Amino acid sequence: MVNEGLLRPFRLGELEVAPPLLLAPMAGLTDATFRRLVRRIGGVGLVVSEIVSSEGLVRGGEASRRLLRTASDEHPVALQISGADPEVLARAARLCEEAGADAVDLNMGCPAPKVTKGWCGAALLREPALAAAVARSVVRAVRIPVTAKLRLGWSEAARTYLEVGRRLEDAGVRGVTLHGRTREQGYGGEADWEAVAALKAALSIPVVGNGDVSTPEEALRRFRETGCDGVMIGRAAVKNPWIFRETVDLARTGSYRPFPPSERLAVLLSHFEEVVAGEPPLAALHRMKSFLGKYTLGVPGAAALRRSLEGTRDPRVLLETFRRWADGKSEK
Repeated sequence: MVNEGLLRPFRLGELEVAPPLLLAPMAGLTDATFRRLVRRIGGVGLVVSEIVSSEGLVRGGEASRRLLRTASDEHPVALQISGADPEVLARAARLCEEAGADAVDLNMGCPAPKVTKGWCGAALLREPALAAAVARSVVRAVRIPVTAKLRLGWSEAARTYLEVGRRLEDAGVRGVTLHGRTREQGYGGEADWEAVAALKAALSIPVVGNGDVSTPEEALRRFRETGCDGVMIGRAAVKNPWIFRETVDLARTGSYRPFPPSERLAVLLSHFEEVVAGEPPLAALHRMKSFLGKYTLGVPGAAALRRSLEGTRDPRVLLETFRRWADGKSEK
């Protein structure tokens, strides 16, 4: 019970985030099926979509529009968009609002060269004035809260997160998430959570910290050490979608129970069934293979399962093979 006070809800305008634990946006992973899986397990206050190109949305690209799909049982959900043209981003944000988003999140942290080469993602950290103009345009375009996810800066020598954060607050952004790495670091090295504390001290809007949180214990420690309003979890949530629920249990009772393999495999099987039912065959196959290794990491016999499925080209075959394998594990 001593830690329950750490998980205080916070507000993004009129939107309450309770508990203050967020699923991070991850390209190719945080689609509606995975967000719904995390919701069913419980413990998450806000889920965020994978990155969506504002240019693709405005041009009417089918792949981009598909990423706007939301389900009735996953709210509140934020749809994340990227871009550098204030007017295009405003139009894309309106499409997100029409699609049922509870918030629009601006990507100012993606380090991928295919994103940054167009002054999008983390490249906006090199131009704080442009980042502010983008935010201001989007804030004016929609009625729902606008948030932003950023990194420390373009490089260690150019840490602009404090300046960008202040400019975003002035532009009307309702909250920011800081991933404690520079664009230069990518996903290497260690996340700087002291910077999260510094940004929290500098702003009056909610600040969410992100980076290297892989256990419930680490999540609660970050709340204590930084005073941040929320903690966002990404890669660890793909390996263990139970991490949000475990964190809430730890805060409330001082402990959490590991969920037995049979329960885990049943939940994961339901995720694959939704993917096969809702995605085109090639997209479903790619997404299932992306998750398979993460879901089964460390499970006895999983390596042989993955090898047996390497050449599979039919998502239904993959689903049935995984179902038989999961049923066999559950019976033991």
